[in-house]
Amino acid sequence: MLFCKKVKPKKMIIGENIKQAALIIREGGLVAFPTETVYGLGANALNPMAVAKIFEAKQRPSFDPLIVHIHHFDEIYALFSSPISHWVQKLAEAFWPGPLTIVHKKSTSVPHIVTSGLETVAVRMPSHPTAIALLKASECAIAAPSANRFGQISPTEASHVTKQLQDIDYVLLGEKVTLGIESTVVSVADEGCFILRPGVITAEDLEKVVPLCSHNPNETIGSLSSPGLLHSHYAPTKPMYLLDNTMDILPPHSGIIVHTNKKNWNTAQALFITSQNGDKKEIASNLFAAFHTMEDNKAIQQIFIEPVEENGIGIAIMDRIKKAVFKYK
Repeated sequence: MLFCKKVKPKKMIIGENIKQAALIIREGGLVAFPTETVYGLGANALNPMAVAKIFEAKQRPSFDPLIVHIHHFDEIYALFSSPISHWVQKLAEAFWPGPLTIVHKKSTSVPHIVTSGLETVAVRMPSHPTAIALLKASECAIAAPSANRFGQISPTEASHVTKQLQDIDYVLLGEKVTLGIESTVVSVADEGCFILRPGVITAEDLEKVVPLCSHNPNETIGSLSSPGLLHSHYAPTKPMYLLDNTMDILPPHSGIIVHTNKKNWNTAQALFITSQNGDKKEIASNLFAAFHTMEDNKAIQQIFIEPVEENGIGIAIMDRIKKAVFKYK
């Protein structure tokens, strides 16, 4: 009879050592690191074996492409195929470094596992100082989706990472995540750009720089052209429902997430106020923290969340909320 040798799980390191984290990236390991949007789970973007570990650690399906992070504009010449759309330069000048991801036809050096077999690749330049320091020290582009189990809540703190992921090498600590939701993703072509995923950079912001298309110029039927496009995503492990404005009394063992302090919710088992006055930037920065807080509260069995008006950043906030409640509509 054959007995399989039990594999000892790797020991996760949590610390602030940029050089150690960069060495792990260069050697094909996985590093979770903060960006201005959420924590990312990074690997050397040009190392297919390293990138495969991201999919394994997150239990992420292979059809969901990754975002590649860079720290200098010139790195796009190794990632995007020529000719590069003139809109890329315009967008980069306006929004990089920052929470904008640009989807463009890829070069042959980008492994297919990064793009889920698509002929386009998603690239962004983060503005977070720890992310930039890691990218510089690693001396390579880093593929990095959010550092959470696939479909679950995106992490905005190191503790959110460690509760969901165990089989990674290093969790890099750094300055606080400030924006709290993932980057805006746009697909570019000669005629302009198309918003694939809303974020803090809004359509109004983009229209000041490039024309917006009414259709996705790089659409591939049957594939996801960007991360975050599934109907159900960002979801806590407990049922979450949109709050009906007519509700005054919540069911027993309910938690509630609201965006102002105008109403007294005495019937809630737990209450999280994302903003005292409905400020949408503040709501966005606290949204996933609210999800995690409710998920971790053992006294509650279901979560109710107040919607926001769908304009400006509210479009991105409601995109995340709608995906979180999708299974329970």
